[in-house]
Order: sequence, then C-alpha cells, then structure tokens
Amino acid sequence: MESTDKYWIPIFNILEKTCNVCLTHPKYVKATKGKKTDKKDATWIAELFKCDLIRSSFIPPPLTRDLRELCRYHNKLTYMNTSEKNRAQNCLTICNFKLDDVFTDVFGISSTHIFDKLVELGHSNFDIAPLLHSRCTATSE
Repeated sequence: MESTDKYWIPIFNILEKTCNVCLTHPKYVKATKGKKTDKKDATWIAELFKCDLIRSSFIPPPLTRDLRELCRYHNKLTYMNTSEKNRAQNCLTICNFKLDDVFTDVFGISSTHIFDKLVELGHSNFDIAPLLHSRCTATSE
C-alpha cells in the first residue's frame, strides 16, 4: 500500500488486524511516466512487491499510535490556551487595563477577581483591597 496523505490510515487500521500490510512511501514506488491511473499504480506496486523491491515503512503498534495522538492533541490544546490568554491580555492592554504591570500572572486569583469586578461595575470606582488574595504581593494603592 502506498502512503499518500492520510487516506491510507483507516484502511491500514482495518487490514492490519488480519493481514500483513506493507506500507511504503510514494517516492520509493514511483511508476513510469505517462498517464497515471490508480489501476496502473496498483499493478506496478504489486509487481515491485512480488520482486521484493518495496521497503516497508515503520508503523508503530496501535497503543503507541494512540498515545502519540493524545500527546499531540494535548500539546495543541495547551498552545491554543496560551494563544487565547495572550489575545485576552492584548485586549485588556488596548482598553487601558495594564494588569500585567501589576500582577505576575494576569490570570491569577487576584487579577481575575479584579477583572470580574471591572466587568460587573464598568469604569466606576471600587476598592480593590478586598479582592486581593492573601498571598498577593501587589499593593492596593
């Protein structure tokens, strides 16, 4: 089987349970030049396989593939979370709320309480001292 894009994955997942599937990179089984069709490619790959001229690609076992997929998805969610936090912080800066100058973590407990109060009350004055967490080193002045 030729591995092109991601089309081979569902077929491979079904066949690997019952067959010995030889998956190879397309550059190793290039057919002759001219009008290409799937039938010609399949015939050419079958001829190469009969002559033992196909180098099989390494495909990890299903558990390893599942673990890799979960790790990739976790990384993607982490990067998306960071990206959204940066976007929110830029919005706050544009609106003249420079919480990052006062707080180390703009999404920490104290700054989140202050932000919630800002959303609730708007631009009216309010006391921030009761909103600061006990471990917060920023002063309320």
